Amino acid sequence: MLRGVEISARRTAKQRIKRRVKSGEGGAERCIIPGCGRPTMKAAKEGLAPHHCRTHVEHRARHGSYWLKTYTAAELKPYLTAASSYVRLRAATDKFIAAAVTAMQSALDEAGPVEIATRLKGMSTGKRAKIALARLRVARVQPERLVAIVLAVNAIAEEKGHRAKEFRTVQAGKTAHRLASGTGWVSYDAQGREHRSRIRAYPRSSGPVLRLIGRMLEKPCDWVIEKHLKGVLAHKQRHGRGPRKAPR
Repeated sequence: MLRGVEISARRTAKQRIKRRVKSGEGGAERCIIPGCGRPTMKAAKEGLAPHHCRTHVEHRARHGSYWLKTYTAAELKPYLTAASSYVRLRAATDKFIAAAVTAMQSALDEAGPVEIATRLKGMSTGKRAKIALARLRVARVQPERLVAIVLAVNAIAEEKGHRAKEFRTVQAGKTAHRLASGTGWVSYDAQGREHRSRIRAYPRSSGPVLRLIGRMLEKPCDWVIEKHLKGVLAHKQRHGRGPRKAPR
């Protein structure tokens, strides 16, 4: 009976949203991002966004910002190297880093079972985020690595002046998600030999799930960011390698 009530409530909510989308009332006519000029989703009757077009709404869902793009691996590498070294040197002696590593390990241990990427559709945001953490655990990603990722993302964002909290959260989630996001298949021939398929399925790296993954990673690291972000940046300046000069 309760299940029927939930389905009915969801159906009613969807109908209400459709009516609001079709009305096209309220909000701006054009996207407020400078130089865009496209109609807002509300004006185009494509959605409820009153001030942004579909392109920029989807950009924010993927990257955590209406205009900033995800950091490339090359951009993040020197910060991740510095953060990893910094965490490794202090994990045994600093109480904030030690507590973050312990809490991160607990989050991985309590994430539950892993599910293949093709079976995630229809699951709740929380369930999918926990499966992402479980996949990291199965891939044997160490908690120190995840703490370093959160520190590295905040370090590069601080240096580049990217202050938006949502952007940093999404970047942390995306960076960790890359470590173990895909699902592959293994088959065996008549002789019992293992064959791994080159085809892999990947869950969508976008939307509320990505933000929740980022928040789950950031939560154990709040005090580490507060106490050690400047130290990581200083460590990068002292020990980081500058860009290589092109040979003459």
